[in-house]
Amino acid sequence: MRVEDAIRRLNGYLQRRGSVDGSGGWTEQWLLDILTDANLDMYHRIVNYGPEIFHRTSRFTYTKNQAGIHLPDMLGSRPMALWYVGTLTKDEGVGPNNAPTPVEMVRRTDIDSGGSSGVTSSTSLGGSFLAANTSFNLGGGSGFGSYRGFLLGDEFSLRDIPEDDTYIYMRWTPSELPALIDKDDEILDGQLAQFHPAVVLKAAISAKSAKGEDISQLDRMYQEMVGPYDSTLKMGARSRQRQQPPQREPMRWEY
Repeated sequence: MRVEDAIRRLNGYLQRRGSVDGSGGWTEQWLLDILTDANLDMYHRIVNYGPEIFHRTSRFTYTKNQAGIHLPDMLGSRPMALWYVGTLTKDEGVGPNNAPTPVEMVRRTDIDSGGSSGVTSSTSLGGSFLAANTSFNLGGGSGFGSYRGFLLGDEFSLRDIPEDDTYIYMRWTPSELPALIDKDDEILDGQLAQFHPAVVLKAAISAKSAKGEDISQLDRMYQEMVGPYDSTLKMGARSRQRQQPPQREPMRWEY
């Protein structure tokens, strides 16, 4: 659902006509802000059960002779979970002739001690979570390359420090979604359309509550709407745990 359509629905819940024109104290930016908050609320509800649902893949260059790089700058957002880290031989898309070599992710103290705690295997997740166009092995079971990586706050580091520019491939889940600012922006990043009406309803509840209006009816509607969603998410999480082979948990950020 696009923001333009979401605003139209939101106006209906708020019993307003036309576009968001600022009348009645409902300014355009204010409604966009509460829609963004509702969008993030649903996003966090979903990733609490299945952070892999909103996974992304990114490529970037780890500049030579750097002790570390600021990961949010490279990814465009702060990650909440890191599923895979690999190096590429070419500065181009992943493919049969440019398959990533897994980087072993360890703790910073393991670098100092020369040990390995195996915080995350950094191998492919397998199953349906692999990118649709991956007919090649992303590294699962093939062993790690020469680099080890670790995280320290927002900084991602490779050891030994690369003497040449190194191309990195990551699969990760962002901690937040971007703010909704344009009419063509998509609720929940365009994914899981069945959850979009609940996002709009949550925004309507926030808007009416902020104005001191009665929200009891909308709140009942919201609870009836999200209840089955929560059950679906929980069942999906349990199903994935049963179907997937044992593997280490992804590295999660703690700040």
